[in-house]
Amino acid sequence: MSYPYKHTTLVLILLVGSAAFFSIQVFQNLVFAEYQRSPTKPVNSRYFFGNNQDSGSRKELWEMLIKYRQNKTKSRRLPKIIGIGVEKCGTHALLHFLRPHPLIRVTDPTETHFFDEQPDASVQDYLLKLPELEEDIFLMEKTPAYFNFRPSSIPANIKRMVPDAKLLLVLCNPVDRVLSDFYQEWIMFNITHPGKGQFRYKSVDQYVYDYLPRVQQAIGDFDQKNSVLQEDRVFDLMGKDYLTHIITTGFYALHLQRWFKYFNETNLMVVDSEAMLQDPGSVIEEVQEFLKLPKVLLKEDYVKEEDSGYFCYKNWKDENKLDCLPSAKRRTRNGNKSLPPDVTSKLQELFQSHNEALFKMLGRKFEWK
Repeated sequence: MSYPYKHTTLVLILLVGSAAFFSIQVFQNLVFAEYQRSPTKPVNSRYFFGNNQDSGSRKELWEMLIKYRQNKTKSRRLPKIIGIGVEKCGTHALLHFLRPHPLIRVTDPTETHFFDEQPDASVQDYLLKLPELEEDIFLMEKTPAYFNFRPSSIPANIKRMVPDAKLLLVLCNPVDRVLSDFYQEWIMFNITHPGKGQFRYKSVDQYVYDYLPRVQQAIGDFDQKNSVLQEDRVFDLMGKDYLTHIITTGFYALHLQRWFKYFNETNLMVVDSEAMLQDPGSVIEEVQEFLKLPKVLLKEDYVKEEDSGYFCYKNWKDENKLDCLPSAKRRTRNGNKSLPPDVTSKLQELFQSHNEALFKMLGRKFEWK
């Protein structure tokens, strides 16, 4: 399975002699009508304003999109974008970099946990959690637990209740994810809780040495013939001991198989976390194409902050303003925390067959060390 970005080019020809007869409102309506009718929708501002990419063209398109939604009737609407995971792989970074788009709005809170915590609820129950918006706004919610937590019916329920939603899935090296998730659970007091006298593990290697044999015995290497049974075992392990998910979440192929029963490359985009860290602008351009949004967030909008070395969003209307991720979102990327070499080797061995199954499933390979 591959994730090509094939789009039909939409060309709007505006005759200069005739354009004078159109008001700006008529022009806006014409452009947006063509945008809505296009089977793939234009993905670049040059489709609206000629072949250049200067700031004036983007400024006009940006303002046009904002004006278009003004005075529109608002109502509670289902999300058009759902971030389904993976936790500790950069889902917040993806949302952070997408958020400036004038047609995107994010739920508050960003994680609704509707499909994992209210599996028997109705569409109306879901709408009550969502804000009132104009019709053409792309509402986004992000709940990473959807990807790998119970109930197993989450993909089916999303497809049934929000059939037109586009899903975004961020994947990262599962070994690195163990380190990040361990410290996330530590901070949440699920591992060590001084107030309760709970001191389970003093370090991530102690955790891995304890849990790795259990996971190996229950799951083992990826087995195509018994992969559904293996996924059930993952859920059983989590049901008996919540902390097993620190490791088992990284069995991406086992979890992804249930999603591919209802979604494919047309409505589920897999994002490489490492690519997003190294070149977020290019990734965000691709995501806009996938979502069929006007491409007004461009590669050059994402620049490295000198002090941290991490990318930030540079507001094109005010180049002195940088919108950066909070430091808490990069606590294991700063080099202060790492896995011992022997622990890294054991985890690499555990995930090897599962990674190979994932690469085969996706038709692409990630350069995970």
